[in-house]
Amino acid sequence: MTTNGQKYNLLVVDDESYICSIVEEALATSDEYDVTVYSKPEKALEHLANNQVDLVLTDLVMGEYSGVDMMAKALEYHSDCIVILMTAYPTVNNAISVLKKGAYDYLVKPFKLETLKNTVTRGLERQKLNRENLRLKEQLALYGLSEAMGTSKTLEEMLNQAADTARSVVSVNAISILVRENFNQIPIPYLIQGNPDDSGCEDFLRGNHELCRNAINNCESQTLTDIVSGEKSCIRSLASYPLMSRGEAIGLLNVIQEDPFMAVMPGQLHLLTIVASKIASAIETNRLHEHLQSSYIKAIRALANAIEARDLYTRGHTERVTILADLLASRLNWSEEKRAELKMGCTLHDIGKIGIPDAILNKPGKLTDDERKIIRDHPMVGAKILEGIDYLSPAMPYILYHHEFYDGTGYPDGLAGEEIPLEGRLLAVVDTFDAIVSERPYRKGKPAITAIAELEKYKGRQFDPIIVDVMVAAWKEGLINQLGIYEEERKQPVEA
Repeated sequence: MTTNGQKYNLLVVDDESYICSIVEEALATSDEYDVTVYSKPEKALEHLANNQVDLVLTDLVMGEYSGVDMMAKALEYHSDCIVILMTAYPTVNNAISVLKKGAYDYLVKPFKLETLKNTVTRGLERQKLNRENLRLKEQLALYGLSEAMGTSKTLEEMLNQAADTARSVVSVNAISILVRENFNQIPIPYLIQGNPDDSGCEDFLRGNHELCRNAINNCESQTLTDIVSGEKSCIRSLASYPLMSRGEAIGLLNVIQEDPFMAVMPGQLHLLTIVASKIASAIETNRLHEHLQSSYIKAIRALANAIEARDLYTRGHTERVTILADLLASRLNWSEEKRAELKMGCTLHDIGKIGIPDAILNKPGKLTDDERKIIRDHPMVGAKILEGIDYLSPAMPYILYHHEFYDGTGYPDGLAGEEIPLEGRLLAVVDTFDAIVSERPYRKGKPAITAIAELEKYKGRQFDPIIVDVMVAAWKEGLINQLGIYEEERKQPVEA
């Protein structure tokens, strides 16, 4: 029996009818075989094109037909088919040639029936082993999917990996993954791979099909098998799997398989069920991660607001600096991920000021040396506050190094040049620009052109020359004015 409990389908082809009868009688004694015989090769070829065949026993020479041609067609239609050639005129060259072309074995007429049976048995055992190896590869693919999903950063990456795995373990023509954001919401296609041949399949892949509605409403897998007519009729299987999370269907995995001989096998259905569970887990993990990110962002904003509520001089400073820094980062071609980290770092860069007494933080006059030392401790205090919070670690370079000077005379570590992390060098430029143009209780804000002149004056001493050049270019192009973060009267016309 095959691995799914069905009989092996054997095809015997020989232009001598009595050979067909002898072989059929010998093999029909086994209840594991379903034997079909043809003395006309053209009929055998037609059978190969329209029926599942596990093993072919064919004569090597049959008039105008060749057993090698029969073998080629058998392997074209059934890639793991076992082919055994028979001939009454053996040569070493013939034997080597057919084995190289994919034949399993070579029988010389007349042969003993016991030899025939043993050869067929060995061939089917080889096929069974190959199919077991294929299933092992499928299991490894699922293991690989689990590993890959554990290292993927985005939901899109995870869903594409899941779809690729499903298409590798089950040869499907098209696949889709649909997700619904809220319970009772219609699931939305997040991914569609493959090209369905008709509008009915397109509706199925997009979830607009009764099968899909039943799967998600009943939280049970649904399958449908029908016959598709065309150049060559084939069996089409539609399968829809609910993506289950905590007892609710949060989406669907839909697959379409078209095969000339069989519907999706039970073992394949089980594998797709496992893939569906991996997808559901990935979606739920992604949602939890997004929720955690949202919570952290709210906490960050609360901290930033707490700082600015105490520091009367820098109200709005954090938001302006973040917007300016993101403008420069975009012109420096920073990635979206790095720009997201920038927004976090800029928002938190002065968090250490929470530890500075109000009398010093809001002092309108000149600071004493001791007071200045306390102020200079705020980068280290900020780093200490966030120490051990992995999610906020990308903010550290902004917090620690935005007061380092390019010539090494800054604080807290006296780093110089490219020893200063790029994040700190960028923030130092925009932080200084905003400090100059913003209002302070003890002085009015200065025009942007004055701030630009100050940056250029200290380029290479206090500031990274490249970042200053990017800032100056953005100002000359009017991009900073377009941000709308400073009062109109402070915006100066750009001189050619």
